[in-house]
Amino acid sequence: MIEPRPSREERAPLIRTAVATADPFAPVRLSPVSVNGSAVPQVGVEILNDEGHWDCVDIHSAGYLLVQNQAVREAGTEIMSRSSMSWTEERTIWTGRFLSVLYRSDHLRELPEVGDAVSLGLRVENSYDGSAKFRMVLMAFVLSCSNGMMSPKTFATYTIKHLASNAFDIEEAVGILNDGVIALEVLAPKIGELSRMPLNVKRLASVAKNIDLPNRDWGHVLQQLEPARSMWDLMQALTHRVTSNAKGRSLITTSETIGDYFLSKLVA
Repeated sequence: MIEPRPSREERAPLIRTAVATADPFAPVRLSPVSVNGSAVPQVGVEILNDEGHWDCVDIHSAGYLLVQNQAVREAGTEIMSRSSMSWTEERTIWTGRFLSVLYRSDHLRELPEVGDAVSLGLRVENSYDGSAKFRMVLMAFVLSCSNGMMSPKTFATYTIKHLASNAFDIEEAVGILNDGVIALEVLAPKIGELSRMPLNVKRLASVAKNIDLPNRDWGHVLQQLEPARSMWDLMQALTHRVTSNAKGRSLITTSETIGDYFLSKLVA
């Protein structure tokens, strides 16, 4: 039985502290909620921590659908098995509340204009604290450096809200995954256009204004720009820094901001 404080502000310190659960696929459950001994319509999400105790992750309204991370992984595996491509797990991001698993396919699109290639990728996400829906997002990986390219405005997404009335449509999800081959064909000319767009001070200032990176990260990016000549070079420097150094949710959100800015704002 979870005993939250009456207001969200009062209980925030309880449900926003670090959750000591190293295994993203640890058991999780819904629990009834009461305030001052009286039952309320909300439900709590609890996860079994590393010490064998149940931690409260968050409290949600009635009708909340608990989608377990294990089910998310199984759904992603099923969808990938029904595609015509082979897939390899690249990375798992787990904060104790938010999960993102990144997969790389063997489907490549050559990019002769930049002397490289991109492969189709898939990101499977879920959260227990309401910070993210259960979603499957197409993405790409740059072959030469393994940088992840994320852009919700460029790549299709399959989403399920955490509502009891929602159901998983595997056929629709498989269709979106197979359409990823088309997404790479759309991506290729965008990269070519970025490679022909000269990098100058004005454009660099515009990127810095629109992409929020800590000063220490910008310092590392600027150190890589001496041989850079194009906006594609700048995008690669940024995505490399984020891919290599960002942690948790910030890796996803910052990568999406970079991808959307370069692939949707700078080029059509």
